[in-house]
Amino acid sequence: MDYPVDNLDDAYNACHPDKPLESGDPRYLDLKDVRNKKSVNTLATRIIRTSQTEDFCKQLVTGHTGCGKSTELKRLQKHLENSSYFVIFLDVENSLDLHQITYQDVLLNIAQGVIEALAKQAINLDKGLLNDLDLLLAEKIVTHEYLTEAKASIGIDTQAGIDIFGIGKFITKIMGEVRSGSSHREQIRERIKGVQQEFIAKLNDLLIAARVKLKTKGHADIVFIVDGLEKIRESATYNDLFIEHAEQLNEIGAHVLYTIPIALAFNANLGDFFANDVFFMPMVKYQTPEGKQYLADLIDKRMQVALLFADPALLQRLIAMSGGSIRDLLRLIRIASETEESQIKDVDIDRAISHLVKEYDRLVKEEDVEFLKEIAAARRVIKDKDKRYERLLSLRLVNEYENGKPWADLHPALREISWLQAKLTAPN
Repeated sequence: MDYPVDNLDDAYNACHPDKPLESGDPRYLDLKDVRNKKSVNTLATRIIRTSQTEDFCKQLVTGHTGCGKSTELKRLQKHLENSSYFVIFLDVENSLDLHQITYQDVLLNIAQGVIEALAKQAINLDKGLLNDLDLLLAEKIVTHEYLTEAKASIGIDTQAGIDIFGIGKFITKIMGEVRSGSSHREQIRERIKGVQQEFIAKLNDLLIAARVKLKTKGHADIVFIVDGLEKIRESATYNDLFIEHAEQLNEIGAHVLYTIPIALAFNANLGDFFANDVFFMPMVKYQTPEGKQYLADLIDKRMQVALLFADPALLQRLIAMSGGSIRDLLRLIRIASETEESQIKDVDIDRAISHLVKEYDRLVKEEDVEFLKEIAAARRVIKDKDKRYERLLSLRLVNEYENGKPWADLHPALREISWLQAKLTAPN
């Protein structure tokens, strides 16, 4: 598809909100100047500098869902690859159950990621190392019955030595059990917990061997980008993962970037658990003339606005309703493009905005009202003992921006909810 597109059928697909842009996509626009001036290339610099020592960079990245993190991380991947790093991008939303994710799942996913990446490059490792890992999995993480059944189902001879492809198939089989929530999942997690240090040691042996092989092929080192973890909604789950088991995540012998839920950055001093400060990606400052222009330019890269909008000024109404969220802006355009006409008109803009307002209306609870009122007045995220802010941030009812220092505001859709607006403007 050639961009910008010239018809609404293609515009609908050009504005898909759930597909991050790959590096080099002509639809990309760097928005750092209307966020907080910070580029993800800063993270590449941290990794490269850390590589000069015997240490590894462990980096947390956060921002509101839909702000464009995955697109920026794809560009970071390309930047690192251009600097000779071997980057393994893991989208855990596709491989794990985010509702019940544990640190054991993440460790397994990293093991699976490096094995699959090496197999794809036809890089085999020492059979003794692979057999040691296979033995650990077979004797201490799964039952003998499961081992026999699993290996038979994927065509592995239990009597023969294992290669990178064989152990890759076996771990993929185990990961399928973890994701599906089968009867084996809790057993696998408990067994890994029981041999936690041994498992991490074997994983690190695997990573050492992989790094040696990759360096002979001209790679500087391995970097994992673990994306999708920011979509965890339950605070108990993300606190368990990034606070209670931060030590295990830090023990991985490689550079690793983890995305985290934005609410977590407000309820814990993450500097006590991870050496680097959290890289935060705020919403686009859509309230400023510069921010409005950048968002208009972002859409102009995807579709011919002057051709496909009856009046190009109509796009500004969608930008004003987006709250600076790339996801919400793209969703609004897709809804508006669902017309029998060849152009988007006022009525289509009204319909799209009405749809978004209804969605946010369903999310607001009566007990949110006074707290939303306080946040709107203070223009910042107010941290309360009941942690009500966690839900508001996760659902984008409240968005954070930066302008020299962080500040917050309600999503503009909330201002269009008549019953809520009446309460927000009522005197105390």
